Amino acid sequence: MPEALGTAVSAGPAVIECWLVEDAGRGQLTKKPAALLLRQGAESLLPRPDLDPELYLKVHAVLTVLTHTPTPRIRLGEDALLDLSFAYMPPTPKATTCLAPGPPPFGLEWRRQHQGKGHLLLAATPGLNAQMPAAQEGAVAFAAWDDEEPLGPWTGNGTFWLPAVRPFQEGTYLAIVHLPYLQGQITLELAVQKPPTVSLTPAPLVWAAPGEAPPELLCLVSHFYPSDSLKVEWELRGGPEGSFQKAEGQRWLSALRHHSDGSVSLSAHLQPPPVTTRQHGARYACRVHHPSLPALGRSAEVTLQVAGLSGPSLEDGVGLFLSAFLILGLVKALGWAGECEPHLDWDP
Repeated sequence: MPEALGTAVSAGPAVIECWLVEDAGRGQLTKKPAALLLRQGAESLLPRPDLDPELYLKVHAVLTVLTHTPTPRIRLGEDALLDLSFAYMPPTPKATTCLAPGPPPFGLEWRRQHQGKGHLLLAATPGLNAQMPAAQEGAVAFAAWDDEEPLGPWTGNGTFWLPAVRPFQEGTYLAIVHLPYLQGQITLELAVQKPPTVSLTPAPLVWAAPGEAPPELLCLVSHFYPSDSLKVEWELRGGPEGSFQKAEGQRWLSALRHHSDGSVSLSAHLQPPPVTTRQHGARYACRVHHPSLPALGRSAEVTLQVAGLSGPSLEDGVGLFLSAFLILGLVKALGWAGECEPHLDWDP
């Protein structure tokens, strides 16, 4: 008996490339390339020279369940909207006339599978007075047929809304649509993320004398999720001949700090080596990579100032202090001389 095994979607949304596996006898199997062509109505099939025309099979889809968001990525604390739509085509016109006019009643279930445990989040039977369990975690589903035409096909909506998602709510979501004697389902992979904020201290300047090491740099990576796949890099930008290189020095990471919303924070430390005058104006940067960030990540930087090469040096400061002291003494001396000068009184 032939068996179709889907492997990839290539040639547009209406063609699914697959393999056709047949029993060749004596325990052997043969595999031939095949394609599942999705079309509506009585459209003619375009010939495929790479496929055997003798193996063309017609398959009528009665119930179709699909989503436009198979792998949603939701920011921590924001609402999740999982798209779901379905369509029902009666197999024959006679089957339609045997039923009441309009779309048939249906049931909808949303379940979550996470860390080996399954949870029923919501069950609904629109149009039926069945007793259903209460929805969990504030979940809401927009379960309804889109139209009430007497004859099919019909389309419906089962979109799922979950408010203010938390880390424990990520995982595999299973949507099941029940029709009389029919069932269709689809899975979605929900990932929860939160990008980190990055800050670097001391900022915006760090001072060091030639031959001395700058103070320890502290990079705060705050309130991110998930906690794994985080990478911190230290860079030295500028410096001699405007080079861009990996920063040298001793580095280490702190333990994770957990927050009430499920996010975490940590601090990265760098103790740079002694600096030279050629590194004046260079910038130390802390770059963070995380699945929630763009490919280049996010960074913060501080500028290195070598003492004596910018601004007043220590000798300049001492000279200014002595000059100010001498000027102040001269002003006081002139004031004292003015007070001691004799005044002559003239009688009219």
